[in-house]
Amino acid sequence: MTEPFRFPDGQLAYNVEDLVRLCQQSPDDGINYLMREDLEKWLAYIGKTDLAQRAKKIRKESSLSDRERLDKFLAACQPTTTPESNQPESNQVEQPNPLQNILQAIKNFLAS
Repeated sequence: MTEPFRFPDGQLAYNVEDLVRLCQQSPDDGINYLMREDLEKWLAYIGKTDLAQRAKKIRKESSLSDRERLDKFLAACQPTTTPESNQPESNQVEQPNPLQNILQAIKNFLAS
């Protein structure tokens, strides 16, 4: 059985989703674990070598602050969804794009 990732407050991460949640709840701990390579090692241990490599790459990005590194790592851990995902296409709801709404309002204003 795979050993969970342990946070100082006693909470355990059994998978990537748990790890992301705990890093979001305790960002200082998440930053510390990212910078000490602990996240990379645990991700490799549970077979998530792609995420371990991404964590390593993000950790080495010198142009980012530690918090930006953590945020970028957490974003990299989020699953990507596509129309070919497990959800039926009829359940896919397109999210409105606020920028498109603003641009359309400007166009409408200029056209009147």
